[in-house]
Amino acid sequence: MHRSGSWLSLARQAVSIGIDYGTHAIEALAWVAETVEESVYEAGSLVRSGPDLRFALDNPPLRVGAFRSVRVLVDRVPLPAERVELRAGPGTPWRSAASLTADAPLAFGPGERLEFRLVGGAPSTAEPLVIRLEFETSAIPPTVWLVIRDRPRAIAEAA
Repeated sequence: MHRSGSWLSLARQAVSIGIDYGTHAIEALAWVAETVEESVYEAGSLVRSGPDLRFALDNPPLRVGAFRSVRVLVDRVPLPAERVELRAGPGTPWRSAASLTADAPLAFGPGERLEFRLVGGAPSTAEPLVIRLEFETSAIPPTVWLVIRDRPRAIAEAA
């Protein structure tokens, strides 16, 4: 019910904006959200290496956060946090999403790059994948999400 309540709240707010400012305001907000989403995912970075997936995010200076958890869903299937690994870039150690807490958050600042490795997260389909990332923070709003739609390239070996 919580999720449906959130969608109803969002729909109510969209109708309110449409009534107060016109439908062009709703279109502009949707355009901003889509532009931000497209600028965060590093286009073409989704690769498949055996059963694993890897991709990268490039954080523009729009959102700074210390995230206490990261939830990943691939084609609507949640991956256990132990199978989600993150790092700040090549040469830095991987960190399990299971290790993220309020006391040991993932700090993700403006202009920083973040790589993901989803261990065993690659479905055996050749179709484009939908990857949803949900970052939980102590700030408002508590959950920030990003949806990536891309077809993974195959590579021989994960780096």
